[in-house]
Amino acid sequence: STMKSALFLTSIFFSLVCVAGDVEFMVSSNEQGTVHLVTVFGSELSEADLTKRWNEKVQSLCPAGVIKIEPSDKPLFRPKSCGDALEVIDGKQKCEEIQAHVFGKVICNAT
Repeated sequence: STMKSALFLTSIFFSLVCVAGDVEFMVSSNEQGTVHLVTVFGSELSEADLTKRWNEKVQSLCPAGVIKIEPSDKPLFRPKSCGDALEVIDGKQKCEEIQAHVFGKVICNAT
């Protein structure tokens, strides 16, 4: 079934960024709308808040229900952290700050 996996790899993901109050969502979806990569960013929100927002977004994307969430049946949480990039502010090096975010891949039931 190498043909089938090649088809999946070439299936296009459409990306959408939307800002809702204190959070920002990034959603990439396949053409059929059955697989979504969902990230929610929010620097001031806790893991519980971000995960809740992530779950709400997933429910709206999968009206017929969710078959699977990857990795490990729940999304990943990444706290606010120091990125690889450096920026120089007032002659001092600072690391670029990466916002806290929750990320996961969702496979929906077909409607």
